[in-house]
Formats: sequence, C-alpha cells, structure tokens
Amino acid sequence: MPDIRAVTLVEAGHGDMALVQDMMRFYIYAVGSQIGPDADWVGERTWFQHHEDIAYAWEDGNHPFLIEADGMLAEFCLIDRYALVPGIDWNMSQFFVMGPFAGLGVGRRATILAFDRFPGVWQVTQIPENTAAVSFWRSVIHGYTHGAFEERMIPNPKRDNEPRNVMTFTAPPLMQDAQGA
Repeated sequence: MPDIRAVTLVEAGHGDMALVQDMMRFYIYAVGSQIGPDADWVGERTWFQHHEDIAYAWEDGNHPFLIEADGMLAEFCLIDRYALVPGIDWNMSQFFVMGPFAGLGVGRRATILAFDRFPGVWQVTQIPENTAAVSFWRSVIHGYTHGAFEERMIPNPKRDNEPRNVMTFTAPPLMQDAQGA
C-alpha cells in the first residue's frame, strides 16, 4: 500500500468545472453501488452521460476544491452554505475520493484541511442507505471534534423531503488565527 506524504486542497477554477463534472459520474456510481439500483442515481440507461449541475459551487461564498495526494488528482470537495438546520456556516456539499486513493487516509486528511480552513458551524449530510459514507463521516467528525458533534435525521426539502443523516459540529479557529498571526 503506497504511503501518501502530502494531501493538499487546490481551489478549483472555472476551468476545472468540466473535470469535476466528469468525476461526479464516478461519485454517482460509487453512491449507487452503496444504495442499490435507483432511478435517480444509476438506474436509467443514460446515467453516465448526465452532467450534474454543479455551477453553484463556483458562486460567491462557495468553495470548490480539487484534492491532490502527492501531486496526483485524488478527489474533489464542494463546500457551500446550504443549511438544513439553522445556524450553519459551512456545508460539505459533495465529497469524493477516487478508488485508487480510498483507504489511504487521503479523504480523512482532506476533510481536516477543509474544516481547519473554514472555522465555524459545519453540516455534513449523507443518504442514510450509504452506510460507507455515514461510517466515514462519523469516524472523521468524531475524531476531529473528540465526540462533540450532533447527528440526526432531517428531511431534505431539495430532494422531495427524503431523509438525510445530518452531522453538525463547530470547527474552531486555528491557534495561529486566534492569535492574529
């Protein structure tokens, strides 16, 4: 198993939108493999031709990132301000680790970089049937917050009130930020 030395968040520019849309197909496939056949995910003949509308990620106040592991493209994350619960500063809208980097700690390290970069109240949601995602986020957030997070089921009005597993917590300012350095 390779030893990944460096994980970095690279702000994705408008020119990276097509790349992220292409990676979204792998993301949709990965979610589909967790939740099973579903007409909204991987259930229709043309699912692999569909381009998810992710233009929102490049709107003011949102932050699209490519994530690199030792200089190689490993994944992406899209951070926005969509809130299912009041008082949210940041929402992990989409997060995907490509297969070759799964299990190497890249995802865990990338999330910590994101949380540290954007202090405030976070929301991370998962489709409850995507048990791999629920377990990943529960583990990462528990470790990051030392168990100081809330988890609950909430209907998502953007998705016909389908239930979402929602984890909320506060990412504190880094010590250097708190000291004004």
